[in-house]
Amino acid sequence: MSHCFLLRKKISRPSVPKEILIGLGTVLVLSGCNRAPENRGAQQLAASVKTEFLHAWQNYERYAWGHDALKPLSKTAHDWYGQSLLMSPVDALDALILMKLETQANKTRELIANDLSFDRDIYVKNFE
Repeated sequence: MSHCFLLRKKISRPSVPKEILIGLGTVLVLSGCNRAPENRGAQQLAASVKTEFLHAWQNYERYAWGHDALKPLSKTAHDWYGQSLLMSPVDALDALILMKLETQANKTRELIANDLSFDRDIYVKNFE
């Protein structure tokens, strides 16, 4: 419950619009706080985020499964280094778990466990 309170205080700052501060994790936590109907807007927003995420993820699975990224306009896969480092699955796994998308999370875990290898002779840029 303290997390819900902290997030509520954090997003109620008047100088920053609520939409900007609500990130994926914040939306998910707010939707799970079991608070009164005054947060129906947050719950609807969380459901909307989950729906949009699932739409994007299903298209990644359909058109780019096992690759780094999906090019949505051409519906083709893209690997940043000529061979996949599974960037999208690794990046999305925590969101799949947080959103309780167990089927997709389990499939992604299996892909990562079976196919991810860093035993590659490639130069990787690391900005972050």
